[in-house]
Amino acid sequence: MQLPGTVVPASPGLIGFDTTSSVNSAQARTYASKGYRFCIRYVSRDDSGRQYNQQNGTPDFSYDDGTAILGAGMALMVVQHCPLPGWKPSAALGTTYGQNAASYASDGGLPAGVNVWLDLEGIAQGTAQDDIIGYCNAWFTAVKTGGYEPGVYIGFDVWLSPDQLYLNLRTSHYWRAGGNIPAISHRGYQLIQHEQNGFDMNVTQNDDLNGAALWLASNAPLVA
Repeated sequence: MQLPGTVVPASPGLIGFDTTSSVNSAQARTYASKGYRFCIRYVSRDDSGRQYNQQNGTPDFSYDDGTAILGAGMALMVVQHCPLPGWKPSAALGTTYGQNAASYASDGGLPAGVNVWLDLEGIAQGTAQDDIIGYCNAWFTAVKTGGYEPGVYIGFDVWLSPDQLYLNLRTSHYWRAGGNIPAISHRGYQLIQHEQNGFDMNVTQNDDLNGAALWLASNAPLVA
């Protein structure tokens, strides 16, 4: 069953949050009443983690999450869990994970055209840059084939330069982690993350080419 809503570019200057925990209706209404305008939920990398986050056992994105978030008037996107720090990417792994990301987003009812984000961070030091780029682009291709718009979250230890992130990665959607994170040459970021007391708050903006994240906007009135 597909979630109700409209796929649109994100308006700049809005705050939201990403969370590994499921969100029920009461929680979603509380977030909305505090000024949050969107939520980014997580999907799994592989079949063994299809229903639960392998790192902490919390449920991944589901149709119930989506209806709760949208029902409170907030917008919705999803991001895929990243492997633990020290992992090694490859093009084959990118294809597998990307296919799973699209499949699990679809299982949760996310309609085509919404941003599904690759969490890129914690890559093993010394990994060949061609392997990192090949992983990302294979992931993007698989997600695009699955009907979604791929984007990438840039965290720590990505081992790519600002020029490589812009010129070599086949995406036009970038999300920046907090901390000392590389820039994206020429384009910049569409989402900026700020961690506050262990809580990940994110702010939307148009990038330097006037691009924006693509999310599922709610058809319901926002909870005041």
